Amino acid sequence: MSDITDSSLLVHARENHGSGESKKLRAQGRIPAVFYGKDVLKHYTIEDSQFRTLMRSSGGSLSLIELEEDNGAKELALLKDIQRDSVKDSILHIDFVQVTRGQTLETKVPLELIGESPGVKNMGGILELHTSEILVRCRPSILPKSLELDISSLELGGSLQLKDITQIEDIEFVGDPEANVVTCVGSASGRAGAEEDGTEETEEAEDSVDSEDSASISDGEQENN
Repeated sequence: MSDITDSSLLVHARENHGSGESKKLRAQGRIPAVFYGKDVLKHYTIEDSQFRTLMRSSGGSLSLIELEEDNGAKELALLKDIQRDSVKDSILHIDFVQVTRGQTLETKVPLELIGESPGVKNMGGILELHTSEILVRCRPSILPKSLELDISSLELGGSLQLKDITQIEDIEFVGDPEANVVTCVGSASGRAGAEEDGTEETEEAEDSVDSEDSASISDGEQENN
């Protein structure tokens, strides 16, 4: 087990590639995967059930993983991409990127909202989350599983920015510090009501115009007669 991650995954090397081979593997309950870096490219297969169990145990925040080959070799990797079939709820392919201990890496970390927004609690607002992951830059050994944003001061109509996320020493947030992360907006029912009021006003105005047009036409007919 790595000293910088508590997530380990058993992988098996594969020599045959292509869509046909990948389809066979998935039918056998295995996921085709690739591991790559500056000077390395390896093709693996992973047991589907084992990967799903690992994802559940991590609360969906799985990022840094130690890949353990069946010959005992180990590679530290970053989970880069998961290709899914949403209709069948199946995992089609996984991409891992090589991580070198001591070197800085850049990856996304899940965002966790803590506290309760007064705008939601007292004024019926709803939260509008602009992003659920934050891009960070740091050493692998200090990569957090999640980042916290306290929304207990978020009033109706207010927003919290990237700079408001709880800072962690030696972890850099990549992006505009002023970028909105979460906003408390008016409730859906309130917006629907406003839209209905606007529709009624428009209809009343159109009825008024129609009435005026009808009156003008009638006056014109009387003059012609």
